[in-house]
Amino acid sequence: MTGDGAGTPDNWNAFMEKVDKIRKVNLVPIQTAADQFKTAAGDAADHSASLKASTKALDGGVWSGSSADQFFQYVGSLQTAGEKVHAHLTDVSTDLATLHTNLDTIQKSVNNEKLPGAENAVNARNAQAQKDMNAANAAAKTAADEKKPVPSPNADEIKAKAKTDINTITTQWDGEVAGLLSQADTMLNNSKTLMQTQIEGGYDKVPLPAGDGTVPQSTGGIHSNGASHHHSGGGGAGGGGGAGGGGLGPSGGPPSSPPPGNVQQWIEEAIKELQAAGVNVTDADIPNIWAIIQHESGGNPNAINNWDSNAAAGHPSKGLMQCIDSTFNSNKLPGHDNIYSPVDNIIAGVQYSIHRYGSIGNVPGLQAMSHGGAYRGY
Repeated sequence: MTGDGAGTPDNWNAFMEKVDKIRKVNLVPIQTAADQFKTAAGDAADHSASLKASTKALDGGVWSGSSADQFFQYVGSLQTAGEKVHAHLTDVSTDLATLHTNLDTIQKSVNNEKLPGAENAVNARNAQAQKDMNAANAAAKTAADEKKPVPSPNADEIKAKAKTDINTITTQWDGEVAGLLSQADTMLNNSKTLMQTQIEGGYDKVPLPAGDGTVPQSTGGIHSNGASHHHSGGGGAGGGGGAGGGGLGPSGGPPSSPPPGNVQQWIEEAIKELQAAGVNVTDADIPNIWAIIQHESGGNPNAINNWDSNAAAGHPSKGLMQCIDSTFNSNKLPGHDNIYSPVDNIIAGVQYSIHRYGSIGNVPGLQAMSHGGAYRGY
């Protein structure tokens, strides 16, 4: 904006506050969340289908008795709940994707139309005012030289009128931006409400099977040796616990109690430490770091994987981002030496991701999720 004419409108700062609120909305986490909800919806559908397939063989005579009947009723309720969870997660995903598109449109309108339009209109009025003021000053000088009255309007009157005009112009554009800001606030609040809405008939509404205490009678066909299998989408985030076959590695086992704080706080603190060390990481990386932690450890800083090949070799993966001791030691920052410290573990995991893949967003599991696939360990 030029300094000609009447200068800056009195209400320009208030106008720019509204503009900045819209311009500063970070759209990346919204799209990331939409993708994550879409993945979660697919997972819910997959789990329901898997549950149905797994129990189908038991039904119809393989397992009988009142407890069995109640179990199958329970499974049916879980399937129904799963369908409702899938539908709700899909709704949230679609809503967030729409929110991203709408907010992007609003931002472009402000950046490409509203702000330039206001600036151009104010500058044009000021330019005309400056021209008129220059002419008035010249006329006043001539009048003074000729000892005649000063012509009206004089430069001060022209400037005062221009100030009123540019304030009015700004008010008009302010109203348009305020309308867009109100739309954005409404969209954000509606999406927030949808995400916070409890799923009617979801998993928490499924009663446990109220068995009568009778032992289900096997009629043959399926036999189990009692073995259980665990599948993890990521590097294998187990709960804090005992050693696997190969030992716990040089850092030992996890502490007996969790540290203070939560995942969001730990990520933010880790980002500050990384930035202070000159690492190229920003708040825009938070959703991706969250996603890795969610799949690797479920947010448990004391998690230790004591069943995979790393564990068998004596160096199980540990902590929020499931680092093995050697990887942690190679990627930690000075003074951040505790693999079970959430901040220290995030620092090492982020450094490893950047060193190996170039950025957090390039981690294969995140890339797979962004294209509709399943997360895989990094």
